[in-house]
Amino acid sequence: MYNSPVRKWWVWAVVVHLPAILLAEPFSKTIAAASVTPELRASLSSDYLIDVVVTPHEGDAWTRLAKRVTGDAERWHDIAAFNKAGDNLTSEQRVHVPLSMLRGELQKQIVASLFPRDGLTDRGWRHVVAGGTGIEGESLWNIAEWFTGRGERYAAIRSANPGQGLSTRTGDVILIPRELLTAAFGGEVEGRNAPKTAQARKSEDDPVERSSADGHDADAPVEVRSTARPVARIPVGYPVRIPMELLLPEYRPADDPARVADEATKRASAKLAKRARARGLAGVRVILDAGHGGRDVGAIHDGVSESSYVYDVMCRLKRIIEKRSAAAVSTTTKSASDGYDVVDSDALDPQDDHVVLTTPRYALDDDTTVGVNLRWYLANSIFRRAVKRGVPREKVVFLSLHADSLHPALRGTMAYIPGSDYVTGSYEKSGGVYLARAEVREAPTVRHTEKESLTAEGLSRDLAESIVDAIESKGLQVHAFNPVRDNVVRNGREWVPAVIRYNLVPTRILLEICNLGNARDRALMKTKAYRQKLASRFTRASWRSTPIARSAARSWQHRDNVGRASARHWRAEARPPWKHIIRRACHVLSKAI
Repeated sequence: MYNSPVRKWWVWAVVVHLPAILLAEPFSKTIAAASVTPELRASLSSDYLIDVVVTPHEGDAWTRLAKRVTGDAERWHDIAAFNKAGDNLTSEQRVHVPLSMLRGELQKQIVASLFPRDGLTDRGWRHVVAGGTGIEGESLWNIAEWFTGRGERYAAIRSANPGQGLSTRTGDVILIPRELLTAAFGGEVEGRNAPKTAQARKSEDDPVERSSADGHDADAPVEVRSTARPVARIPVGYPVRIPMELLLPEYRPADDPARVADEATKRASAKLAKRARARGLAGVRVILDAGHGGRDVGAIHDGVSESSYVYDVMCRLKRIIEKRSAAAVSTTTKSASDGYDVVDSDALDPQDDHVVLTTPRYALDDDTTVGVNLRWYLANSIFRRAVKRGVPREKVVFLSLHADSLHPALRGTMAYIPGSDYVTGSYEKSGGVYLARAEVREAPTVRHTEKESLTAEGLSRDLAESIVDAIESKGLQVHAFNPVRDNVVRNGREWVPAVIRYNLVPTRILLEICNLGNARDRALMKTKAYRQKLASRFTRASWRSTPIARSAARSWQHRDNVGRASARHWRAEARPPWKHIIRRACHVLSKAI
């Protein structure tokens, strides 16, 4: 029998720790499991990982087991390394084997058991998202790994499923195009997309030749040729030598450290990006930023100034969101004379009276660097106030609009997102011009944890890819080469623009809506119809991306009724079930006492 002090100590421990215990995330659970063969069992966890366990036969050897489950005895080294095991195999061991290593027929049997509603169609593999532990299902990265052998093919799968975000919901139907599938799931060519073992090429094996013709395989063995003569005009098919260190990670060999790290970062950011849902955009806060302004006109070509035209697009975007959805809109700048009026004309007169809407305001006829920094301080303040009022972090979106000045041959929209590798440490401004603003004094120092940086990259990439897809789906131009980038590369330097680097809003992108250096882009920007079309596509992309509910696209015309009802529904979902928690706590305490 416990004495009174001990019992009191135990009861108070329960009182102190019970809320945390009750609200803590559960351990990973098994959603589905199947015995594919007497020796092989597969399961799908609540983390949406497929675990395959093989029981060795009596007297089995690694080579025999490898031959039996993979079809290649030589793969025993890979399996042993995966299990961190020695050279000797015993029948008591439980051997874990990656799905991609298994023979094709075993892969298909496992998927058929875990996802019984899946199947092959004329267009490709039809996958029905599993669930059972929450709203979100598998990420597109998971799905790409299972059915194509490579997680980075998620972008191609997303393109084949318009409106689909990086994460999914239970019951969603995802089509994996036939040309992406591995042979196990009906790929067109045996082994064409099968996972490859790492090639014996190291980064010091540069330079690497790439063909300028379309359709090259970035993973194919590359031939190195030597040429010393300069090339002024490059014909299609001409062999070009590119030093390895200049290649983007996705075009390097599979075992290159830069590529491995890049793929790991994308995978981690996609998994951390938990998205909120909001019918009619109720509860969503959108922060719009028009680049440059005031005496800083930005890029200018043939009289078309970046600041005036992107400000016009921002005003159009603000009007559409406020008119057709239940979202609240804030801006970082404003024209002192015209406000947010949308000018009903093609050509626009230059504007130089923009101010940053801090307290007090900052006129952009002064130091432009100060103006840039005050924008993200203002955005951070708007974000903090929204979160304090109960808006989920994932329901705040920051969009900075710009127009690029690139080579005349390049066209279209391009988006920059905050790559997690470039958003680290802390940053602050302490000069008098900064501390005179209330938004700076609120929190002069900005810090990003590693988890926050990874989450921001995942959420921002999702929205950026939705915008690019929405623009391209209507025949509008997007940048032909990597339209979504996680950093700027100029003059040998890599960085993230300050307005999204020091920004605390998890979903944030800088959008270059066109290239003013291109005559066609420039001519289009000088028409009000094109600027209106861009604003419309940006809005639709936001509605269909997963940081904001896809269902909003179906209800955007019913702002008042749907918005109010959705706000009530969201508040009910967002509040912790305190009554239920208190009842459980009292029940435990009554038994203890």
